[in-house]
Amino acid sequence: MKSAKLTEFLNITYPIIQAPMFLVSNTKMVTGAMKAGIAGCIPALNYRTLEELRVAIKELKVAKVEGGSFGFNLIVNKSNVKYKEQLRVICEEGVDFIITSLGSPEETINQAHKVGIKVFCDVVDLKFAKKVEDLGADAIIAVNNLAGGHRGGASPE
Repeated sequence: MKSAKLTEFLNITYPIIQAPMFLVSNTKMVTGAMKAGIAGCIPALNYRTLEELRVAIKELKVAKVEGGSFGFNLIVNKSNVKYKEQLRVICEEGVDFIITSLGSPEETINQAHKVGIKVFCDVVDLKFAKKVEDLGADAIIAVNNLAGGHRGGASPE
């Protein structure tokens, strides 16, 4: 794997990703994150319909500024019945990155890389980090036992 500073990798000013928070993150928040020089992220499941997701991506593309980037979080297991269609819309419209959670990111990595989208994968331990590395993930996000939503077993200390 190549090594790069997060700022260079995402074309951002500061090495920070605003977390995708279910029912909290929105286009206004991510626009503010981009204006502050960081990356912003929204859970795709925050949108009830695919058209709402498409509109949000278009809005963020218009709002994008130098030094900021944006992406979407995808739940990639069978609990998300919208996953494949959300992935299709995100790849059609284009975003800077996708963060995958709760399942195998293989399909997301394959589809996103075809259109130049970077894929970060949430992992809870070294075993899963190695698995997603083998699948071609661009980066990992280590999820510890203090994370919101789903969380790992390891302490951040």
